[in-house]
Amino acid sequence: MRVDCAQKGIANPRFKASGLQIRWNWVFLPNNPIYRNMKRKAVIIVWVFLMPFLAHSQNADAGLVPLKYVGTDYLTVENMFQQHDGDIFTNIYVAQQPEDPHALNPPALGNVLLKLSPTTIQFTDSLLIEDTIPPFYLYARNPSGEGNIRSCFKYEEGCDSTFLHICHFSDGDLNVNHDEDIIVPLCEGEALGHLYSCFVDCQGNLILKYYKEIAPDETECHIVRYGVDGTLLGEAVLPANQNYITTMGVFKESPLEYYQWRKGSGGHLNIYEIDSAFQLKNTYVVNKVFFDDPPTYAIEYFEFGSTNSNATFVIPDGDDILVAANYSRQDTCIWTEFGVAAARYELRTMQRKALVQFNDYPGFEADAKCFGFQKMDDGALYLLYRENGLSVKYWMTVAKMDSDLNVIWKRYCETPEGMMNVNPYGTFLSIRLENDEGNVSAMAFAGISSDGSHSGVFYIVLNHDGTVSVNESGMEIRPYCYYPNPVQAQLQMQFSPDVQPRQVELYDLQGRLVRVQSSGFESVDMSRLPAGAYMLRVVLEDGKTYSDKVVKK
Repeated sequence: MRVDCAQKGIANPRFKASGLQIRWNWVFLPNNPIYRNMKRKAVIIVWVFLMPFLAHSQNADAGLVPLKYVGTDYLTVENMFQQHDGDIFTNIYVAQQPEDPHALNPPALGNVLLKLSPTTIQFTDSLLIEDTIPPFYLYARNPSGEGNIRSCFKYEEGCDSTFLHICHFSDGDLNVNHDEDIIVPLCEGEALGHLYSCFVDCQGNLILKYYKEIAPDETECHIVRYGVDGTLLGEAVLPANQNYITTMGVFKESPLEYYQWRKGSGGHLNIYEIDSAFQLKNTYVVNKVFFDDPPTYAIEYFEFGSTNSNATFVIPDGDDILVAANYSRQDTCIWTEFGVAAARYELRTMQRKALVQFNDYPGFEADAKCFGFQKMDDGALYLLYRENGLSVKYWMTVAKMDSDLNVIWKRYCETPEGMMNVNPYGTFLSIRLENDEGNVSAMAFAGISSDGSHSGVFYIVLNHDGTVSVNESGMEIRPYCYYPNPVQAQLQMQFSPDVQPRQVELYDLQGRLVRVQSSGFESVDMSRLPAGAYMLRVVLEDGKTYSDKVVKK
């Protein structure tokens, strides 16, 4: 069932600026559970109800659009891409808390489709789609013409078969034009898909990976290739050692090859190269340990995985492979620190050629998650990660690197006001934004923040030089980070390589200047200041200034 927001009495999301205020009208935001019990066939009864989103004040120039709501427990940003008209499309899945806390399938509310202008950071359209049993949807720009496509699996119990649905909708209207629907049989029985194994390849075809139960407790994994017109172009059953749902991508455009990866034995990473007929061609193994002969006092290693809390990203790059994931460092005293690392490996020998580690908040109490890793047309790399701890803020960090993994700049994006002390979770996605000439001009990021009772989706748009498309005044994106906060003595600071600080100032709550520092910006001494709240003011060499609140214990 499709329901337009207007039909449900829900206004399309429109922002109205008044000074520093933005008012949010009523809107639905929903999510999809990623995992499903393959043996469970019970139909879930879905209860759909309206939920008011709370009004939230936020600077329109901040590059962040928080959406706060009450009563929903599971949100996931499932899809995000740039439409032909330049706007950003986002699909968000939501589900409410099940009565049974151990239930694998929380009652789902459906999808909300949102259309966002990357230049004004404002929503221009919205649509709610309610589903009794929401399938995994793949949304993408139509590779063979105008508009966009939506594809999904749908199981028909009456004929015990699963069908592939390919639907079309325009940039100007999120409603699907069902006159152009393409429905083709996929397989007998019920097929179980996975969002991150469905994509449009470089030839404009749909690549879909799904499970099929062939006997109790026995499944087989299929890969199929369909044209957007519904023509079946290829199909294969994966061997038992690859019979799992995981992420796929294009390994090489000519000749066309695909790849998939997963954590293997010993914690190492297995990367499978697959030819255009979906037959295994090569297997590459990435050693989880950074050093072949690690020092006796410490061991550093990748924590490869596939979940949001321990995600791994792989990018083929000519004769090399790029990998990004969480990492840990352990020494003989069992002291552990966490961070995110990216590495380049030569495919022929699997020897590491470059390594960069991101650990902005050192210490055993800190935590780090890798949420995205993408390569641009000019060879530049973007890494999206988060670090947090007991005495640090929650930041989403974007790092730009060159092809040799040298860091060009870093931007620390604070969780929006009202969500500062919450734990961001959910699916964080990133897309490349192109200008009218077809050149990549910016990157967009979307993610979820939640403290269990108030949650929202925030969007970040950064230009290739680390600036934002709107006025930077009052923004919540910083070219530096600081910790701990609260602080007892020394406030540690780290600055992006592309900026140079001129001065750091501290003011008390009465606005009096209590400390000025013009050098040694690695730390700010607050040991002699009385306990209380202070305003940290950072002045860069180019004249830009930023202000943050710091608490002295």
